[in-house]
Amino acid sequence: MSKNEFMIIGLTGQSGAGKSTVTKVFEDYGVKAVDADALAHIALKTEKCKENLRVAFGDSIFDENGEVIRKSLAKAAFATKESTELLNKCTHPVIIELSEEAFEKAEEEGFNAVVFDAPTLFESGLHGMCSFVISVIADKEVRAQRIMQRDNLSFEDAMLRLNAQYPDSFYTEKSRYLIENNGTVEELEEKAENLCKELFNEYKT
Repeated sequence: MSKNEFMIIGLTGQSGAGKSTVTKVFEDYGVKAVDADALAHIALKTEKCKENLRVAFGDSIFDENGEVIRKSLAKAAFATKESTELLNKCTHPVIIELSEEAFEKAEEEGFNAVVFDAPTLFESGLHGMCSFVISVIADKEVRAQRIMQRDNLSFEDAMLRLNAQYPDSFYTEKSRYLIENNGTVEELEEKAENLCKELFNEYKT
């Protein structure tokens, strides 16, 4: 990779597929991580985003202090694909602004690349800012078990979330690289490391 080239690596996939593990491998290769979920949490505290959500989902998703109750929002937003799309319309404009700020900061800090872990990368339109996209996919049953353990969800709540997401084909058709993760963490790490070696050899000048 040229020293003058700043690369934004889009990383996406379904919930529970293993994006966080892939991100950590990229960080080991000196790539700055930008987490869209973390930015989304910040976005939920902005007045612009709160107003959008209040209009879309009503007052029941807010606590007595006017802050978003994330579990209530998730239950409403993941009920149907339409409501999930509505959530995205409410939050994406703010997340895009925060993402652009994070990319600029990383470049100012001297990083040559960022890996942008964004579950809704394509839906937000941010894939257009990326040099290329990597998608991580896994079987739905495997992902359900992972997010039940990770987020302390019931099977019903896990499937509610997963059923609102896109199938594998949505990612395979839009991504330059694909990582399948139905195995162990060690196997996923090995796949990510092999991809890093390929990428940074390819982009090295």
